[in-house]
Amino acid sequence: MEIPDNRIGGVKMLLTGFAGETTISLGTIRLPVIAGGVEKIVDFVVVDRKAPFHAILGRPWIHTMKAVASTYHQCIKFPSPNGIQTIGGCQSASRICYAKESPQ
Repeated sequence: MEIPDNRIGGVKMLLTGFAGETTISLGTIRLPVIAGGVEKIVDFVVVDRKAPFHAILGRPWIHTMKAVASTYHQCIKFPSPNGIQTIGGCQSASRICYAKESPQ
């Protein structure tokens, strides 16, 4: 994402991937996330590693958004100024990400 080093702070931490590999984070950064017209500031852990995804939004973001996630329906719903918004997942993209991160 080309984030300047001076914007990354916080404590470095040991992270474990889906396949059991470990890496040390570079720190954390606070960034705005806009979904369905709702903007929230989110803390992200920064890693210097190739990954099949750009970001993972976890339980703190889901809670802040007052959202409900459905793994069965591969979507998340949350209230917005324009009513209930839905963000849908993509099963084929999920399979590709999982395959890239799973041990062979």
